Amino acid sequence: MKDTELYSRILGLTEPWFVEGVELATADGRVDIYVEHGTGVRWTCPTCGRELACRAHAEPRAWRHLDTCQFKTFLHARIPRVDCPEHGVVQVKVPWAESKAASPC
Repeated sequence: MKDTELYSRILGLTEPWFVEGVELATADGRVDIYVEHGTGVRWTCPTCGRELACRAHAEPRAWRHLDTCQFKTFLHARIPRVDCPEHGVVQVKVPWAESKAASPC
């Protein structure tokens, strides 16, 4: 099993999300997981649930995850933003984090 597939399963990612890459820095005791999404996805407005196309992406963000054995583990992703006619430009929800729960990792 490839490391990207392993972490996709561990994180419980489903379409459209997938692990694009995994970097292991043994000297730093760190694992960095890069999550991406497929193209042409219709995203849901987090407020009203309307399906919309991706307008842009927020700045790449990082989240601290549970450790992988003795290695600190970090998720990295670009979060899609949609332009809802009712709520304006908003970030979509991601399955691995609560709203606005990012750290400067």
